[in-house]
Amino acid sequence: MSIESDLQSFIAAEVVADGGEGIGLDEPLIRSGRIDSMGLLQVLGFIEERYGVYLSETGSPSDFESVATLAAAIRQQRGEAGAGS
Repeated sequence: MSIESDLQSFIAAEVVADGGEGIGLDEPLIRSGRIDSMGLLQVLGFIEERYGVYLSETGSPSDFESVATLAAAIRQQRGEAGAGS
C-alpha cells in the first residue's frame, strides 16, 4: 500500500466526520473544513506511529496541505524518493 493510500484510508476511517467519504490526494485538508486541528493531531500521531516521522517537529506548514504533501514530507524525512512507495 502506498503512503498516500495509507493516509487516505486512515483519514476516511478515523478523522473525517462525513460518513467516511474518501479524500482526494490534492484536496486541502484543513481549508476544506474536513479536518480540524484535533483531526490533524490524529493524523500526525498516525504518521509518527506508522512511519516514525515527527512532522509536528520537523514539518513546515505547507507539508500539511493535502495527502500528497504529507506523503512527500514523510518520504523526504525518511530519505526516500518518488511517489507510490
